[in-house]
Amino acid sequence: MTWIIIGLVFLVAFGPVFWLLPSKRDRRLSALRLSARTHGLVVELRRLPKLNPEPEERVSAGGKIRKPVIECAAYLWHMTNQLRFLPEARILRGTHGTTALPGWVFDPECESRVTHMDMLLGKLANYTEGLPGDVIGIEVDARQLACYWLESPGSGVELVAGIAAGLQRLGEDLGAVDEQLKADYLGPDS
Repeated sequence: MTWIIIGLVFLVAFGPVFWLLPSKRDRRLSALRLSARTHGLVVELRRLPKLNPEPEERVSAGGKIRKPVIECAAYLWHMTNQLRFLPEARILRGTHGTTALPGWVFDPECESRVTHMDMLLGKLANYTEGLPGDVIGIEVDARQLACYWLESPGSGVELVAGIAAGLQRLGEDLGAVDEQLKADYLGPDS
């Protein structure tokens, strides 16, 4: 009987400590995000609109309208030079919507900006080919590039290096296109 009481006291005393230990999933995500930092990326948790939500995700049982979203990690590459002439855009993996690239559509919130979109999509097409299947979006902003990733259980740190190298290469390519557009608009001497 004494041993049972000692065991219960031990569980009550140290149970919360074991509960606070990181799970296997937490350790894997920590390793992915640490690898991202070593490759020069910043990781933020963000939400993207869900392209094809189920009816119950659109409206609650009480009739309240919902905006279905997907929570994911945004792996961000901050560019050294600001893009001034290329449009900001976000493409999402999917087939229902305005097609941007095969298997990708424009985010409905960012679809209206279409100037020089063909030049932007040409560079994005090269980048999207080597991405993991659980990358659900790519965003081009004036100062940064974002790769929206679900970080599925099979994802390893080797994928982070590929994403980082791809974002860096994409940033350089977009910077060259932006300089070309600048020369076209302002002349070669500007």
